[in-house]
Amino acid sequence: MIYYTIIKDWRKPVSMDEKYRKIDPGLPERLGGNLKTLEQVYESSFSELKEKDLSEVAVKCGARTDPDKTLVLDYFKKAIKIDLKNCKIAYADSGEKVDLFTATIVLHYILTADGEPISGDWISYRELPDGMFYFRTIPGVLEPLRQKYETSFKKLLESTSQYSGSKSRSFNNGAVIYPFPYFPVMLILEEKTEEFDSDLRVLFDSSAPHYMKTDIVKVLLVNIVKMLISG
Repeated sequence: MIYYTIIKDWRKPVSMDEKYRKIDPGLPERLGGNLKTLEQVYESSFSELKEKDLSEVAVKCGARTDPDKTLVLDYFKKAIKIDLKNCKIAYADSGEKVDLFTATIVLHYILTADGEPISGDWISYRELPDGMFYFRTIPGVLEPLRQKYETSFKKLLESTSQYSGSKSRSFNNGAVIYPFPYFPVMLILEEKTEEFDSDLRVLFDSSAPHYMKTDIVKVLLVNIVKMLISG
């Protein structure tokens, strides 16, 4: 399992970034039994990826292949290059290195993906495998986003459009965003009225478990919220 803090001294582990602990204090402890550094996870993920058929991996996760042992994958519709030869992940247009935390999410998606088709059927977080253990924390993750856009779905849609998001065909106040090619996420906002407070829900395609483990889905959701708040 992934997403642990960097440990400079085994006797004094460094706390996970406070923004994640604030949203969910128990998140690091639930993601596995032994602490591992992100660097170790990064390296082991690349080692595992190098043992696989790159063409098959690309088909399963929706990536493209280059002749030089490179995968090109859209992350929020922005192309990134996964260089197996040099164990590097960078944005294709600028060459800027992808931060380590994001890189581990990307590698998790690539290694988990099995090519299951997107179904078009939407499910809640609690319907994901083991989602019942974590679903009560999801409103807390979404709260900053609800507060920012509580009176305007239009503004929420505009923010998602910066990441190639689009209006849902199934829900009037639903915005669909694609962190990865085969992993759509829908945000549904019920605007605040004089009588009722606003409400924000998140749904996932029923194929989601074929691409990401449930606890990592939550970490990805934290990143989505951060992006849309700053957007």
